[in-house]
Amino acid sequence: MGVESLHSFFEPEGVALVGARRSPGFGYGIPLFLQAQGWANRLYLVNPAGGELHGMKVFKTLKDIPAPVDLAIVIVPAEAVPGVLKEIGECGIKNVIVESAGFAETGEKGRALQEEIGTIAKRYGMRVIGPNCVGVVNTLNRFASVELLEESMTPGPVSIIAQSGVFGNILLDHLPRCGLFISKAITLGNRADVDENDSLAYLGNDPTTKTIMLYLEGAADGRGLVKTLKQVTPRKPVLILKSGRTGAGKQATASHTGSMSGEDGIYNAVFSQTQAIRAQSLPHLIDLARVFATQPLPKGNRLGIITTSGSLGALATDVAVSADLRVPNLSQSTADHVRGMAPDWMNVRNPLDVGPSGTFSRALPLLLADERVDMVLSIMVIPYAVVKNVKTMGFTLKDWFGDMESLRSRFPDKPLLAVVVGHPEFVDDVAHLCGPYTPVFNAPEPATSALAALWEYAKGRGEWR
Repeated sequence: MGVESLHSFFEPEGVALVGARRSPGFGYGIPLFLQAQGWANRLYLVNPAGGELHGMKVFKTLKDIPAPVDLAIVIVPAEAVPGVLKEIGECGIKNVIVESAGFAETGEKGRALQEEIGTIAKRYGMRVIGPNCVGVVNTLNRFASVELLEESMTPGPVSIIAQSGVFGNILLDHLPRCGLFISKAITLGNRADVDENDSLAYLGNDPTTKTIMLYLEGAADGRGLVKTLKQVTPRKPVLILKSGRTGAGKQATASHTGSMSGEDGIYNAVFSQTQAIRAQSLPHLIDLARVFATQPLPKGNRLGIITTSGSLGALATDVAVSADLRVPNLSQSTADHVRGMAPDWMNVRNPLDVGPSGTFSRALPLLLADERVDMVLSIMVIPYAVVKNVKTMGFTLKDWFGDMESLRSRFPDKPLLAVVVGHPEFVDDVAHLCGPYTPVFNAPEPATSALAALWEYAKGRGEWR
């Protein structure tokens, strides 16, 4: 079945929650959450006990529901899932999320149970996400099959595929603090049916998804993964965090989602051949997403660095050169303009170390406009005791560093990242100055590394001079 078969997971007309309950758990909290999101008139609770829950009628069986339903969320004990799936199939419901755990991740008995639900799904022509997952999120219509914080429902350009349900859930909790907001999320669990290839293909065609984050423990279909990545990555960046690098890590994935990790070197080769970008850690994945979601692709690999600290500029240069970026000489025009405003002690070169010269706000636009520069790293550090003193004199960070949000809009075709190190209040002030479209890093190395990944992806797509 094609990617259109996933549509009702994200745009359901009617939702049945099988396993609604009056005691704490998903079956209690999800109805409350969906009520708050405006889904009460399309949500139908099912439990053999009947009665009411949260002011809503509880139907004893799916067949008692008086309205069309095209998505069922199943939260019942594992051994009851096959019988529930048969009932769902007989009602003609084609999309199912099984959030119940206790399947392949638990051993042979659970694996046999999982194979049974896969067989039932095929018999009735159903698409099944899970088991052992928390399902999906669509921020645009405010639908989710899991409880989320309100800020996590703010629409954005990033979509998530996570093999682990809890991983996807906590990532959604954390990303707003990083300035990242999502369009959609899919947590796959044990992948009895829908897998990462189905999800990648669907999000590859989703107009609201600009960047895809994928947490992968092991490929369900290796050849299919290669084929799907080759189809998706020319259109959208796919950022992958793959676990199971070590023997112990492989064992952990097997006991978590019943996944076989495979040889890590093979995955590296697959990602390299398909232009997927591999993250080395969770913080790295988030850093990459912040950059790919907000920055244009560079036209070349020439990095301009402006800094108030020569040491941090040197650290950035080391990473840049090691990662196939160039740190070129400034154009003659830029150098002449900077020399015209610079004190005698200032070296006019790239990296451009302006120190305490007071020229940062005038030099940064010149660097962005330089025809020899394809991307810019802005390193903004000042001892906080100095900042506090100049604030008492009426100076602001905008006076010192310039209007960063305005610069972003004036030079929309060049990536611009910021680095700030220092007192938490200073860091927060710089982040506020930079706004939502200039990611702020707390060290030069990860910022430079993210720019190198942006260039690598652009180069793979053939988008260079």
